[in-house]
Amino acid sequence: MIDTTILEDIGLTNSQIKIYLALLELGETTSGPIIKKSKLQNSVVYNALNQLIQNGLVTYIQKGKRKYFSTTDPKNLIQFIQDKKERVEDLVPKLIEKRNIVQQKQEAQVFKGWKGLYTAFNYCMENLPSGSDYIGFPPGYEKNDSEQAKLFFRELQKKRSKRKYHVKFIINEKLKPQVKEYNYYNKFSKPQFKYLKACPVGIIILGENILNFTIKPEPVAVIITSKQMSDSYKEFFNQMWKTAKK
Repeated sequence: MIDTTILEDIGLTNSQIKIYLALLELGETTSGPIIKKSKLQNSVVYNALNQLIQNGLVTYIQKGKRKYFSTTDPKNLIQFIQDKKERVEDLVPKLIEKRNIVQQKQEAQVFKGWKGLYTAFNYCMENLPSGSDYIGFPPGYEKNDSEQAKLFFRELQKKRSKRKYHVKFIINEKLKPQVKEYNYYNKFSKPQFKYLKACPVGIIILGENILNFTIKPEPVAVIITSKQMSDSYKEFFNQMWKTAKK
């Protein structure tokens, strides 16, 4: 009695195993005896035979209008396994690459202080190609911002302008007068602003990075890297942009 579990382990189906063993016992034969011995439906037998032929485990010759099937050398099972092994070996690097991309692209980083805030924005812009969309909901443009805060936003705008980003911001409409008073924006290309009565604050979407930040009481930034999340944020922003007013 042959233990067929090993044939299952290497990837043969139950019907393929029955037909393969039947052919070993029958020798060269037509499909009729195979169907009778395997007790399988005609369509199942023909399908399994074709699969076994493709795998190099069964062959046939044409005599007149009839096909006569037979097994190839059973040593071909070793080649069958080797072919599977080579296919898996070819696939593994791609699977590893895919896994690494997911690991790299779904993470969170926390930055604190002004130096940390600079680092967070620089990291996001280094990973955002020139000419890309730079969108979001910046924090309030308050009159009593510190000189350090004003310097930070001035330098940030300079970098955005240099990289030719398409900058679009949505801001609470009550801050519209303060936005217009930030004259240092006039030295560089200005963002497009729109206003809503209520909207999030301190969220910037930069490619696959979402940057959440505040400068009060102390600067803190969190970068979330996730294509799925950033796509969702972009869709949310674009919907709000349609309803926001200039």
